[in-house]
Amino acid sequence: MIAELFYRRQALILGTLSMVGLVVLWQIAVDGGFINPFFISTPSQVWAEFVAQFQDGQVAANVGATLYCFAWSMGLATVVGILLGMLAGWFSDVEAALEPFIWFKYSAPTVAFYPLFVAWLGYGTPTIIAIAFLFALTPIYANTLSGIKNTDRDLARAARSFGAKPYDIFFRVALPGSVPVMMAGLRLGVGRALTGVVVAELFGANAGLGYAITYYGQLMQTTRMMVSIVIVILLGVILTQILSFLESKTDSWRTDTGR
Repeated sequence: MIAELFYRRQALILGTLSMVGLVVLWQIAVDGGFINPFFISTPSQVWAEFVAQFQDGQVAANVGATLYCFAWSMGLATVVGILLGMLAGWFSDVEAALEPFIWFKYSAPTVAFYPLFVAWLGYGTPTIIAIAFLFALTPIYANTLSGIKNTDRDLARAARSFGAKPYDIFFRVALPGSVPVMMAGLRLGVGRALTGVVVAELFGANAGLGYAITYYGQLMQTTRMMVSIVIVILLGVILTQILSFLESKTDSWRTDTGR
């Protein structure tokens, strides 16, 4: 029973053990004098500070502000990225028209546009959402485009042989078949959207995890800063794991041809 549970949850168990081991090594390295606690603090001190910030409401306020911007930016990137990806994947002319803008956005450092968004939208939430939206848009668009373009040709030919119209092939063959690839794009987009939110909060915000990192970093209060850094890491892991789970469910209908 234990062995069966281990093999079913092997990735989760090994991942958890590796994180626990890293925390233990961190504590031992500081306690043993190998690392100056001024630079990285210790897990025990970070935990004590987390409890203090949780009780006075700082954690809730900062996490809430970050998740609010994340939800808006990820929602917009999902809608726009999937819509444009489907159009570009199905119509080659749309792909050709969008390609210069997408690759320009992909190759250019998104954070370089931060001053422009500040000039257009001002400091705060609108600029943060815009930056995070740009961070997340490309992988969602690219994966959706790839999923639609790589529609199973045998299924498409079979559908045509039974009299399916182009819109039938799109909605009943191309779109369902591309869902797993879209979910992979969303998983990548989640990480990039969270990164975009935190990066934008580092530059100009009055709340959020990125703001807390900058604020306490400037005051050289390492333990308080590490609380927000750890929360960002945990949020990233949780969000990407949720999308990974959903991605696996969307691909569960496929037949394993190797058997």
